[in-house]
Amino acid sequence: MLTLLSHAETKAEKNGEVDELERRRLNGRNKDSNLFTSFRESLPRSKPLQVPRFLPSWYYYNFLQGVVNFQRGFKPQDTDVIVASYPKCGTLWLKALTVALVERSKNPSSDDPTSHPLLSNNPHNLVPVLEMILYRDTQTPDLTKLSSSSPRLFSTHTPFNTLQVALKDSPCKVLYICRDAKDSLVSRWHIVCRSLNKEEDRTILESMFESFCSGVCLFGPFWDHILSYWKASLEKPKQVLFMRYDEIKTDPHGQLKKLAEFLGCPFSKEEERIGMDQ
Repeated sequence: MLTLLSHAETKAEKNGEVDELERRRLNGRNKDSNLFTSFRESLPRSKPLQVPRFLPSWYYYNFLQGVVNFQRGFKPQDTDVIVASYPKCGTLWLKALTVALVERSKNPSSDDPTSHPLLSNNPHNLVPVLEMILYRDTQTPDLTKLSSSSPRLFSTHTPFNTLQVALKDSPCKVLYICRDAKDSLVSRWHIVCRSLNKEEDRTILESMFESFCSGVCLFGPFWDHILSYWKASLEKPKQVLFMRYDEIKTDPHGQLKKLAEFLGCPFSKEEERIGMDQ
């Protein structure tokens, strides 16, 4: 199994400091952990962004804490489904498709179509991000609501190498969607400008473009991220499904059937006859 420890954490482990770090986190004092702060500060940083790198990716400080919590505290179940992607690569779309297929499988003959969760909730809430939401502040989040249904649905933006540490030897399924690099960058640029209440600022795009090309960007480098899941899909085709944004756009029917089969809930001939797979 791959181990993603920096030289600083490896040294701390040898000195017995990791056990102390684990004890403090389990007590719910993640943010106050001097050990984590020391570990975080020892990581290499990009210039001028000053974002730390925890092999093999770059993270904001609060997300870095979530990644460490997730790797150490997540207890996967064999039926879990994890939607993975680099940011702005079709995550919301794949989440919605996954929820629709899973709900159809659980309630094939529901008499009340208005009760479908996608009609009252955002896919991002139905499929929460592990490192950015659930485990950002704790190693032991309350997963009661998610545990009441099977399969549990999660999402992540971490590379497969990082995800694999948390999954251990679990056979749970991983869905990955990739997108054209330019489209992903431009989509993120729009989001950044909107969050800053600015018009489409070219100086922001130029700065993002430079960081993107150098690989120093959140959850990047971009191509390393994609390759980690591509290789995993070749090595573990029954566990990791690699999908492409453009293929879902050009062949939604074929890609939806492919996704349903991978999730273990293929469309029946009757469902295909009445057009449920359209």
